Amino acid sequence: MPVLIPSAYSVVESILQDARAILNDMEVVGGDVLLDSAPFSLPFVNQAYRRIQAYLAQYGCETYADYTWLIGVPANATGDPETRIIISDTGTLLYTPTGLGEISYAAPILPDNLVAPLKLRERQSGTTSFAVPMFRRNDGLVPFLSQVTYLVDWMWVADAIWFRGASEVQDVEMKFEKHLPALGTVNDPVPIRGVDNAAAYRVAFAVAQGRGSTIADGFGKEGQLELDYLVNRSVRERQRVKHRRRPYRGYGGATSNRR
Repeated sequence: MPVLIPSAYSVVESILQDARAILNDMEVVGGDVLLDSAPFSLPFVNQAYRRIQAYLAQYGCETYADYTWLIGVPANATGDPETRIIISDTGTLLYTPTGLGEISYAAPILPDNLVAPLKLRERQSGTTSFAVPMFRRNDGLVPFLSQVTYLVDWMWVADAIWFRGASEVQDVEMKFEKHLPALGTVNDPVPIRGVDNAAAYRVAFAVAQGRGSTIADGFGKEGQLELDYLVNRSVRERQRVKHRRRPYRGYGGATSNRR
């Protein structure tokens, strides 16, 4: 028989089991309060899951980064430097200040799991050229610049990407922050490595707080510590920091002669 390779991710049931242990809810197999079938169990797990995603994402954890191509960003042939190409999750719009000559396109379209774009690169559509980096503008596109053969820069406004447009059709590679899909059953994998403790304490905090427990804050603090451990692991990996324990006989930077 083929050998099944286990997933690196825990399942929802594992998190619920840990939460039951924290809440001392294991006298009955499967729990007496935090049951798999309880209507609040999955909502509490999803609440913890979303909170952890948001916390880790703000520190740039790569779990939440993905890539896609926006193929065929239409050319802007209006000659009006104030015309914009706007791509959202409903399609693409060639926007004009007067509203005359506006065109809507079904594609390209932003992915439905996008939270925010991070980096964009572009190349002429239909070519195999290297894509070149684009510049993000946080205070609006560069004024007094007419359309050229490339899009050059972009901005993120009202959940849409705005370009001034180019005189040629472009393909744009986008690195973006994504949100993970909601958890629907106790057998669903939770696609965050090492999340068990943090998620279990967040679930325990939610259950205890909802019942007015005086120890709920303690669960919240433990959950925050577990979150910080996850963040520190990710940050160390990106910084490539070497961690080494202090030498056994070292004291104050000098070597001790004691044995």
